[in-house]
Amino acid sequence: MYKRQPYGSTRGGALRPHTGVEFGVGAGTPVLAVAPGTVVAAGNDAQLAYGPQTDFYGNLVIVELEGGAPTFVLYGHLSEVSVAVGQTVAAGDVLGLSGATGVADGPHLHFEVRVGANDYSATRNPLLWLVPLPQTGVVAGRVVSPSGELLHEAPITLRRVDAPAAYTATTSYALGEPNSDGIDENFAVDDVVGGFYEVIVDNGRRRFTTELWVYPGRINWVELVVGP
Repeated sequence: MYKRQPYGSTRGGALRPHTGVEFGVGAGTPVLAVAPGTVVAAGNDAQLAYGPQTDFYGNLVIVELEGGAPTFVLYGHLSEVSVAVGQTVAAGDVLGLSGATGVADGPHLHFEVRVGANDYSATRNPLLWLVPLPQTGVVAGRVVSPSGELLHEAPITLRRVDAPAAYTATTSYALGEPNSDGIDENFAVDDVVGGFYEVIVDNGRRRFTTELWVYPGRINWVELVVGP
């Protein structure tokens, strides 16, 4: 399973800022609950908008998680929905099957986390809420100007220094809907194999770098200052 469009991305300005992450899976793949909770929406959004417009997510399921501050997880673009409003689910329960309903350019799962309210404006980066794969960690951080201003849609590359590793890249959050998750980050990358990395931002004129140890099983923080 691979990530298609990261949180906060616009695909180079082609789309509105993305408020979840996309998992590239074939149509009909079972979609499982990530944590226990209660189903608060199940069906489609043809009549009631759960995003910026109706028929945006297509067939969807929204689960309010148990305990703590109100937290909602949305699963969108499903081909089938297998649960009903009011139903309690456990981690690993099947919620439906992946598909391409709503605004989708092919079969995939749109996964979204909303904190405080079940609202499109309340999203957080799901990569900071999911447990990374074994032997990997999450890299989160900030790309800022010398004055500390957050830089939007900066291209970020992670290059492992101490061993070969798969190409890893993302962009910082676009201006608009994306929200930080209380740690003032403006990017995050998950499933990064543990090791020593160079973090790179190339603004087309200059190349800015810093170094980072990535430790498995945790969020690893980095800040990169990018000048003119």
